[in-house]
Amino acid sequence: MSARTLSEIEALIDRHSPADQLRLLEDLAHRLRARVAADEQPDAESFSSQFALMASDRDIGTELEAIGQELVATESDGLTRD
Repeated sequence: MSARTLSEIEALIDRHSPADQLRLLEDLAHRLRARVAADEQPDAESFSSQFALMASDRDIGTELEAIGQELVATESDGLTRD
């Protein structure tokens, strides 16, 4: 946004009462929070592709195998998955 455009917007806002300016600011903040929240949530396709990448990563597979080996001893603790 150019400095001129920003100055014009500020001049338009200055013509309104402080209460209206505050209402405008609150509305803009609400819209921005909603937009940021929507951008932060991945869609299902993106989520699935990220899982596929992780599943094909050899380092992650190696780490999961190591964790599995460490947990083998807990299989004899008598607890069931029920």
